[in-house]
Amino acid sequence: MAPRRIVLERPLEVGRGGDGLVVADDRVSRRHLRLVPSPIALSVVDLGSRNGTTVNGVPLTGRATLAAGDVVRFGGTEIVILHVPTVEPDGDLGGTTLAPASAAAPPPPGPAPVRPVWLTTAERVLGIDPTGTRNLFPSFTDLPSRIPLRLWQIARLVSVVAYLAVVVALFVRPAGGLFVFFGIVVPLLPGLFLIAPGLWRNICPLAATNQVPRLFGFTLAKNPPEWLYSRGYLVAITLFFGIAGARLAGLDRVGPAAGVALAGVATAAFTGGFVYKGKSGWCSTVCPLFPLQRAYGQTPFVTVANNHCQPCVGCAKNCFDFRPRSAYQLDLTDTDRGWSAPRKLFVAALPGFVLGFFTLTGQTGTALPQRYAVLALIMLTAVGLFFAVEAMTAISASLLTSGYAAMALNIFYWFAGVTLAKSFATVTGVGAPWLRWPISVFVLLATLVWLARTRVVELQHAHASGTRTAPVVLPFPRVRSTPAAEPGLSVVFQPGGSRVAADVGMSLLDVAEQAGQPVEAGCRMGVCGADPVAVLEGMPCLTAIGADEKNTLQRLGFADNTRMACCARIERGTVTVGLTPEPGREVTTARGRADRSIVSVVVLGNGIAGVTAADFVRRGHPDCEIHLVGREPHDFYNRMGISRLVYGRSAMQGLSLLPATWYDEHQVTTWLNTLATGIDPVGRRVHLGTGDVLPYDRLIVATGADSTRPEVDGFGCPGTFVLREAHDAMALRAYVQQHRCGRAVVAGGGLLGLEAAYALRQLGLAVTVLERGKRLLSKQLDPRASELVHAHFRAHGIEVLIGAETRSVLGDPAVRAVELRDGRRLGTDIFLAAIGIRPRADLARRAGIPVGKGILVDDRMATAIPGVYAAGDVAEHAGRVLGLWPIAADQARIAAVNALGGDETLPVENPAAILKGVGLELFSIGTVQPGPGDEEIVVDHGAAFSYRRLVISRGRAVGATVLGHHPADHAAALQAVRTETVVAPALLPALRAGDWSGLATAAT
Repeated sequence: MAPRRIVLERPLEVGRGGDGLVVADDRVSRRHLRLVPSPIALSVVDLGSRNGTTVNGVPLTGRATLAAGDVVRFGGTEIVILHVPTVEPDGDLGGTTLAPASAAAPPPPGPAPVRPVWLTTAERVLGIDPTGTRNLFPSFTDLPSRIPLRLWQIARLVSVVAYLAVVVALFVRPAGGLFVFFGIVVPLLPGLFLIAPGLWRNICPLAATNQVPRLFGFTLAKNPPEWLYSRGYLVAITLFFGIAGARLAGLDRVGPAAGVALAGVATAAFTGGFVYKGKSGWCSTVCPLFPLQRAYGQTPFVTVANNHCQPCVGCAKNCFDFRPRSAYQLDLTDTDRGWSAPRKLFVAALPGFVLGFFTLTGQTGTALPQRYAVLALIMLTAVGLFFAVEAMTAISASLLTSGYAAMALNIFYWFAGVTLAKSFATVTGVGAPWLRWPISVFVLLATLVWLARTRVVELQHAHASGTRTAPVVLPFPRVRSTPAAEPGLSVVFQPGGSRVAADVGMSLLDVAEQAGQPVEAGCRMGVCGADPVAVLEGMPCLTAIGADEKNTLQRLGFADNTRMACCARIERGTVTVGLTPEPGREVTTARGRADRSIVSVVVLGNGIAGVTAADFVRRGHPDCEIHLVGREPHDFYNRMGISRLVYGRSAMQGLSLLPATWYDEHQVTTWLNTLATGIDPVGRRVHLGTGDVLPYDRLIVATGADSTRPEVDGFGCPGTFVLREAHDAMALRAYVQQHRCGRAVVAGGGLLGLEAAYALRQLGLAVTVLERGKRLLSKQLDPRASELVHAHFRAHGIEVLIGAETRSVLGDPAVRAVELRDGRRLGTDIFLAAIGIRPRADLARRAGIPVGKGILVDDRMATAIPGVYAAGDVAEHAGRVLGLWPIAADQARIAAVNALGGDETLPVENPAAILKGVGLELFSIGTVQPGPGDEEIVVDHGAAFSYRRLVISRGRAVGATVLGHHPADHAAALQAVRTETVVAPALLPALRAGDWSGLATAAT
């Protein structure tokens, strides 16, 4: 066999079968090995094959990095590595370099390669989005509606009148009625379901009849009973096969019988709409055509937006009308076999039913019971083959069901083509028996394309739901540039010795996450203490320790070689890191110039502000009592990581930010799971809910904040949540499991709301975010960056409604829907409010301590009451409550120092916003809206989710946004804006070209 030459653009599996590169070698396993290219390396890993893999004759264990000239052998097959480039010219995202800081900046990216016409055509036909920015699974509210609602209503009226005319004709002129219905309508419907199922859903006379009570406001709108909601599909299957199968008994030859059947289903449709809400009484449960529409409508060639359900009342699970492209995929991947199995059963029986029906039609010499027995036998054979193939092969449920559906449709039109040709001759008077052949060919070609489109949708849905990591794109070989010199930046993780290549400016946390190392992530600013690591070798290769990181390291008390992984950025060479920090020296308390008359300091709150305050009090005063009162039952933990409690399996494991011995080693008395019920400023005492009383010489209030609870009707019923503390996240996860929730609405498109929405999506829910403003993150981002963030969440299957605000939460006893102020209704099982925070200042207010939005403090974090200080989310400083961990820690440090007699003031607050844990790197700081005379420098590669923006005012950097993987630029922009670095005119051309390396030099 001639050798094959392959250019890798994405991971590729190699073996005797599967979806990757197939080799004809009996000694090769079905899934033998995997090749994984990245911008800086090509890796290979054996997939547990039968005969193993060697690289240059050495058995492969784990992952190996390949170089040009390497030979990978498996079975009797070998792969020779010809070229391993380190830089892709068109992969340059604008200035990120793989060279040491002293190297010359790379040239700006060249022109994008010309995409062949065949490639763009194939992408359009198959529904592939090469940019990764399009919403592949839009809801009906995101689909354009080019036809006015009034015209749809007229069309529905016409369809109902036509339906009634056919029913009447079946009684009055049976021959004509039978011809129209069985000679024209029935043969054409399956094709319509394949091409434009949404069109039929909008004009179906039964659906229109079902919606009459709702349209005219006399429906009872009851919730469907559980059996109808979860088992209605089985009823629909029975009705379909029963009614269609009745044609063997003469239903299509006796007009009045057919008329009674059509009148009966119309009556049932109307009754369902009168009794039950939405379409739950007919269209989405027991309609005989529903299974057929579901099978063929999963990948429509023409997507038509639903115009019935205004507003949506959440009446159906995985509703086709709400989200047409993903509904059937959600059905097939549902973990409830009682839900997914009937969908498979219908499609499994369909080819057998169609073949048996047409084979047995006209065999009047055979007794009717015998014909039905033969039909049942053929159907059972088809069902048995379906489930045998599913059990014995790796063919996915989606591909198998679509394959069976395509087979059934081709069989149908092989026979129905003759009927359509006869009908054509009857209507036009022109005999055209040859029409059956173009009809059959057209259906065959259409179903082949449909199968390919369905496979693409399956993979796209897997990517959107997180079960597939690689995007769905067609292979497109690209011309490669001359390989760049090996940059030599890497991190070695111990134990294990795993070496991971790194870019200049990447933090150790970035590298660890990229390599799948078990490192916790928190605030990503060096404040929370979630990610300490031991630097075993290469400390000079990392950036210097900043003030925030230094304070955190002192609090944690590990050995001198400890760094916070999020702050330590690699600049050159190789760094060896231990994931478990080494123990430090014995804690020694400082003997500073604190007021030695202070005997007791009480700190209320066990969050970042409370723990930081206790830490700095102990640093400044070795002898005083420190009482730390915490409302929650947990030790100080990583609040930045509570989203993980929603979708992760490990609960609180790994979230603790201090060793269990820290409090004892620092002589801090903790009162966990304890409420402070009163403050006596005159007697200088704090009353606890346990009845204990704590005297204090100094009091630091760091009680934090609660999530703002929306003032809407219905909030507080089961299924409504906020997400602020660990128990909120665990309660949310428990509720989703106990009630088998499938849909969630998140009110609030800020940082917390988007993180919560992503966590719920990771848990498997269909998520809608309500943002009442004009765009996402308008306070932190400019419009273009907001647009890219919106596209990112849309690509991950999260719907975002702009200008949407909650009016009320509906449901009794639990939430079932949310009503918006514009009248729309969204069906949901979960309503989560993330609309801001409310300082927990009631305790201070009752004690007479001045309170505005929060406890009022001056620049020294002192309140108007002597001896009382406040810090963190409960404190209002200069009219603002910022609610950010780095600010809270800084305020707590100032409060502690001044409580002991110091005199420090809070520096100017310029907080950075970081969106974390959502599959997107996003950082923003400083000015968002430039003023008159300000200059903006924008480097936009939006198709690759890369965007950088720098705002310069009077020659100084005052604002920056970095979206995408630009670690060095992130660090440089952060430092430049915080120090208001002078940006020299000579630096501007490089910045505009995407080279921001000079910004780092200017900021130092």
